[in-house]
Amino acid sequence: MGVIEIIKKQEREAGMSAGMSAGLAAGIEKGRLEERAKLKAEKQKAELEKAMAIALEFKKMGLPIADIAKATGLSIAEIEKL
Repeated sequence: MGVIEIIKKQEREAGMSAGMSAGLAAGIEKGRLEERAKLKAEKQKAELEKAMAIALEFKKMGLPIADIAKATGLSIAEIEKL
């Protein structure tokens, strides 16, 4: 194997290593973004469930639906379904 072939091989390996490193970094970032989105969705779901539980208690207490909607941030339709 000549000098040119050795240099080509080294450059090819360096390029592959750089490409894999960049791909790995992009994959890690994508995973982080997906995890953040998942956590945000779970948090929103938990907040909605909490608001609905509070609204149900207010409804059982006989509070006006408009007041419940204002206090919980739920729509009147959502509260009426409870």
